[in-house]
Amino acid sequence: MVPSHRKPVKERALSKSNQARSVGKKKKRHVKASYASEDEDTTFTSEWNDCRRNITDALRCYKKLWKDKRPRDKFSNQHKMSPKQGRCRGLALDGRVANILKVSGKWVNTIKQIGCFPGIKIGDEYHWRGELCVFGLHYNFQRGIDYISSVEGETLATSIVDSCRYDRGIISRVPCPNLTYTGEGENRDQMLEGGNLALKNNIHYKKPVRVIRKYNSDNNANASRYKFVYEGLYRVTRFDKEIESGFSVYKFQLDMLEDHQQYDSKWKQKRIWRH
Repeated sequence: MVPSHRKPVKERALSKSNQARSVGKKKKRHVKASYASEDEDTTFTSEWNDCRRNITDALRCYKKLWKDKRPRDKFSNQHKMSPKQGRCRGLALDGRVANILKVSGKWVNTIKQIGCFPGIKIGDEYHWRGELCVFGLHYNFQRGIDYISSVEGETLATSIVDSCRYDRGIISRVPCPNLTYTGEGENRDQMLEGGNLALKNNIHYKKPVRVIRKYNSDNNANASRYKFVYEGLYRVTRFDKEIESGFSVYKFQLDMLEDHQQYDSKWKQKRIWRH
């Protein structure tokens, strides 16, 4: 079969008026969402890339549902979810959108675990707290420390969200191979329990913790003008008890893991060297 070819249109065939209109027009460029690239990353396996595409798709859905009330209400009615009275905002809105995505099967990395997840890179940015939950980075909507129970019955921290609330507000993003994290508990003496105890146990069991930090956003990504950035895996090296503003608080020292420990080797493509 001989393929057919269309004859090219000669530009000189255009009239002067058409040429003027053609020059005045500008081609529209469609900019893709800047969350996670859809391009295949050849450093990782196809499974890892599939997971990243699922994350990109879920991010688009999250953004649409967060900004527009109509699809939220339509989905809630279709799936007979409990209606929300009044105007939904803040963490309540985050929770509702995340729940809608859960019901629709859009959650990615649904098993709470220690370590890294497929499809997520260091430096990935998220605009709402609920997104961290949808992608498995941090399941707790309000607390800064998320944790699980180990086989031995001990609690172990899986992730922390550092909002810098003890450092007089949100900071601008800078590389941070080492950081100090203040434990849970505001306006009272902190206790070595819950998330604080779990972080302490990470020292003994030598388990890493995912670190997400909250920063000022350069673009108006959301109403609060902040973003959450995944910084990678850190090891908890030590903790101290100090007095701050009249209350005892726990200070945890964290060091970033080396590059080769940030991603599971099973998601890395094996290079074949040819001689």
